[in-house]
Amino acid sequence: MPTCEICGRECKSTREISLEGACLQACSRCAQLGEPVQRRKKPSSQTRPIAKPRSSSTRYTTVRPRSQRRELVPVEDFTKLIRRAREERKWSQKDVANKLHERTSVITKVESGKMAPTINLARKLERLFKLTLLEETESIDLSPTPSHSTATLGDVVQIKRKKPSS
Repeated sequence: MPTCEICGRECKSTREISLEGACLQACSRCAQLGEPVQRRKKPSSQTRPIAKPRSSSTRYTTVRPRSQRRELVPVEDFTKLIRRAREERKWSQKDVANKLHERTSVITKVESGKMAPTINLARKLERLFKLTLLEETESIDLSPTPSHSTATLGDVVQIKRKKPSS
């Protein structure tokens, strides 16, 4: 059963509304607090979807049903693995950067642990050094659980909308 993101109650169905600039799933009672969100029409088969910009996030999600979602994350000791493999070959960080067509500063940051490699960079490093730098992990489902003892977002909106009496 879906849960209202404003009051926290379980309900038969929810509606997508815009409230204070946020898109929320609300029950029919709480939906009155915001404006309904207009759905965009799906592009026709002749139009091409716009590509999303790449992210340099450390977690990479594979598209699967919510209950089976897995993520690719760098292995715990990826910095040591990269440095050891580079030093065994007697290569400098600049040599590695040139071979991978990356900036030396990126290789330095990844090797020092100041930056996690992007999925593309991790794959390049895996091929170059014949290592495994990414591992698959299951993501934790953080579904909201209704709590009746604390204030909800709906309570805050109602308090904010009350006008002070003069």
